Amino acid sequence: MYPSPEAREVGILLRISRELDVCGDLTATVDNPSELIAWATVLTDPTVLAWLSQDSGARFVQVSADHHKAPVRGHVSAVLTCEQHAHFWDALHLDDLEPGSTRPLSVADLARAWEAMPLTPPESPTIPDPPPPSADRAA
Repeated sequence: MYPSPEAREVGILLRISRELDVCGDLTATVDNPSELIAWATVLTDPTVLAWLSQDSGARFVQVSADHHKAPVRGHVSAVLTCEQHAHFWDALHLDDLEPGSTRPLSVADLARAWEAMPLTPPESPTIPDPPPPSADRAA
């Protein structure tokens, strides 16, 4: 998913700025479960929620907390879209979550789900071994 033009502009401005001080709410979209867990361990007393969108049925896991130290003072959230992370969603045992509803989770739940995820990618097709040389060609 590509960021909007506005998000790209703000991202560029943030990168070229010498210092950052955010006073207000901040939401970060993360790309994978390990990033979400990193946010959960850095934030103090985070709230962890899984939710299923009412209209699209899209699956999300969110970590949020109030933050009162520089460079961010406000409510901080990190959100993982779980459409590309079905194994993580399944490991959180959320298959009975109804559209429009939420389920509270813990940081420990996130860690357990991460540990339960497969370590290797799905099997890729293998290239068959070449046939052994035949006796005809050897003669």
